[in-house]
Amino acid sequence: MKIFLNDKEYDVEEGADIERFISKIGVTSDGVAIAIDYTVIPRSQWKETILEEGASLMMIRAFSGG
Repeated sequence: MKIFLNDKEYDVEEGADIERFISKIGVTSDGVAIAIDYTVIPRSQWKETILEEGASLMMIRAFSGG
C-alpha cells in the first residue's frame, strides 16, 4: 500500500505500524515527532498505530543550536 511521509510516497506492507515503518526507512526515533493527518502520535503509541492506505505522515526533527 502507499503512504506519504513529508509529501514523499512510500510503499509499505499491510499492517505496518509507525515504529516499523520509521525503522525500515532508517530513521532513529530520537528527537523525532510524527503526525498523521496533522495529529501528533505520541511515541508510546507508534507500535500500536497501524498505517492505512493513503495516510499522510509528517515527520519533524528537533535539533538544538544557536
